[in-house]
Amino acid sequence: MGEKGVRHGGKPLGWRKPEGTREQKQMRAYPDEWDLIQRFSKIVKYGDKDACIKFLEEHEKTE
Repeated sequence: MGEKGVRHGGKPLGWRKPEGTREQKQMRAYPDEWDLIQRFSKIVKYGDKDACIKFLEEHEKTE
């Protein structure tokens, strides 16, 4: 093991992706809200991020 018990061979965190690692954030939500958050986050991460941005911009205009 390396320094302080880290097991990644001395490589900096996020070394596999050029953009690094995602910052972790915490939030509170009810179960039904959490389901929506998880579904939307999958679309952002693995689907069409540009379509999500366009949807949010359109939604913010109507408020």
